[in-house]
Amino acid sequence: MKNFRPELLAPAGSYESILAAVRCGADGIYVGGKNFSARANAVNFSDEELKAAAEYCHTHGVKLYRAMNTVILDSEAEEFCREVRFSAETGIDGLIIQDMGAAYLAAMTVPNMPLHGSTQMTVHTPLGAIAAKNAGFCRIVPARELSLREIQAICRTGIETEVFVQGAQCMSLSGQCYMSALIGSRSANRGQCAQACRLPFCAGRKKNTDSYALSLKDMSLMSHIGKLTESGCASYKIEGRMKRPEYVAAAVTALRKAIDSGECPEKDISRLEAVFSRSGFTDGYLTQSLGREMFGFRRKEDVTAAKSVLPELASLYKDEKRGADISFFLTVKENTPVSLSFSSEGISGAVTGGIPEKAVSRSLSPEDAEKQLSKLGGTRYKSADVQCEIDNGITIPAAELNRLRREAVSQCDRLMCEKNTPKYEISEYIPERSYCLSRNTDIAFRVMTSDPETLKASLEYAKSAIAPVSVCGKLSEDSLIERTAVSLPDIVTDEEKLLRSLEALAQRGFTSFVCGNFTHLGVLSQLSGIKLIGGTGLNITNSYALKRFAQLGISEAAASFELKAAQFSALDKVIPTGFYAYGRLPLMITRNCPVKAQSGCMKKNCGITDRTGRFFPVECDGGKYARVRNCTVLETSDKLNDFKGASFALLDVGNMPPEGAVSVIQRYIRREKPSGEFTRGLYYRGFAEADKERTVRR
Repeated sequence: MKNFRPELLAPAGSYESILAAVRCGADGIYVGGKNFSARANAVNFSDEELKAAAEYCHTHGVKLYRAMNTVILDSEAEEFCREVRFSAETGIDGLIIQDMGAAYLAAMTVPNMPLHGSTQMTVHTPLGAIAAKNAGFCRIVPARELSLREIQAICRTGIETEVFVQGAQCMSLSGQCYMSALIGSRSANRGQCAQACRLPFCAGRKKNTDSYALSLKDMSLMSHIGKLTESGCASYKIEGRMKRPEYVAAAVTALRKAIDSGECPEKDISRLEAVFSRSGFTDGYLTQSLGREMFGFRRKEDVTAAKSVLPELASLYKDEKRGADISFFLTVKENTPVSLSFSSEGISGAVTGGIPEKAVSRSLSPEDAEKQLSKLGGTRYKSADVQCEIDNGITIPAAELNRLRREAVSQCDRLMCEKNTPKYEISEYIPERSYCLSRNTDIAFRVMTSDPETLKASLEYAKSAIAPVSVCGKLSEDSLIERTAVSLPDIVTDEEKLLRSLEALAQRGFTSFVCGNFTHLGVLSQLSGIKLIGGTGLNITNSYALKRFAQLGISEAAASFELKAAQFSALDKVIPTGFYAYGRLPLMITRNCPVKAQSGCMKKNCGITDRTGRFFPVECDGGKYARVRNCTVLETSDKLNDFKGASFALLDVGNMPPEGAVSVIQRYIRREKPSGEFTRGLYYRGFAEADKERTVRR
């Protein structure tokens, strides 16, 4: 561990940010292309810009990763494979991916392309990290909500761990936020987040446009880099592909000092806070100091503070940093072409010039040659050594020496780029699908409830049920146990304790367990002889994800509720597939309850109100995490025929009393039209139409 040096990974949403990151000391940079990037609102990179970025980075010994971390649709599979193929041809060092269908397609297209599991995969425990590794990922980006102890535990698994240490902090676990999608059709999982959480929300039922109950301060872990390095973190990641180059320069400069010396000067932190913050920074999750102090919003003084530091920050990356040593050996022999050999960082080569001239007044001296060859301004090199072997009585013009020097530097750059550019096995794989039309099947109703009495009453009418571990522990009748699947906590805080509870339930006869994220997959892999059911948290939006999860042991799955009904119907359902048919859709899963932070714990019947007066219920799970629900109930009772090939429909009645739940089930059995206020979710409006502008590679 003494010689271990973690990677400094910087964001870049433009080519200028690439320059800022490299020149301020980044070891790696992550970018997005025009397609499939979870920051669709960033400038992002065209094909030519990606090629130029890869060449510049590899010439400077910096790795370039591409974020392709959106969920994809079946209609985009071929284009996604073309983008992966182009990334390999360009020399991208790895892909950051969320969607398991995308991971499957990438592996089929370029088998030896390194895949990094995006933070949107919601990996937050050691077993979750191991599950991701077993699924083909060589690196994972765990959830940003983890404590130092939890990060240390993940690092001990041996998989490369990339930790966010600076930048925006989402209120929800990444990958589990649907607020922007359901409010405005702009899906965070499609890179279109409209940041609805930054708008006014207040705890309780009263509207207050001066309260920001869902807006967290930016995270900054600069003062904890030493402890994180001791933990074995492989990479420190800065968030900010949508931020300006000056921010990238400030963040990289500060983090470079923190990594190299173990501490970051207060001046650099203040400068970073000035260029962008939301009422300051927070390290609340890492130190487990949750509560009101973690919340903040972009104030007027935050905006004006940036103006004073921008010129200073721009100067940090104005010029190339001359950090690479280069050595020259000049050979000037009579009647022989001039030769200039060079070596730098393990690279060597030579360039040749013309025949030297007879000296008229003064022969070329070693001092003259060294003076010309050391003129390396504007390059990344500094002269380490110049040696010469020059015959007497001959010379070469200074212009020729300068030309040879420039050619040598150019060739050294080219060789360095070739050395650092990975080579891949690229296949001609074309995504396969059966294109079979989904048949209408008898839809089985599956009730989701957190109340034991409601579960018992519901199973008089519904085929099966899903209930939390605590509720399942209260069931004793075999007829209920065999028809009930166990749902795991959205956030697992104690794997061993949870595993003991699950083993006890399995011994009592429970055979079906719901897997909503990779941590669940990892925990449930420890049990044998059970049936795994994929939950909506897996964000399954394409047939390839269904196929890959089936390979990983999932027996049946619920598709993402961000799909249109028609898109659901078109899925190749290689395993029984269902959909979320009723309930208040989950908008967020957060480790920092917005109600408790703003007003103190209200136990039950709590929620938040937006600037328009809409009330969003908030459910708490023993103080470990909170779930924000939609303000309006999703209804599809009269639209079930639109979900062709569905094997089951999820009826999420929550803590509804038995009579209410039974009424809902009966209405769905009769397929009656709902009354009162309700929503169809995204089933008929789908994602935002930004996809019309998608760049298509022919």
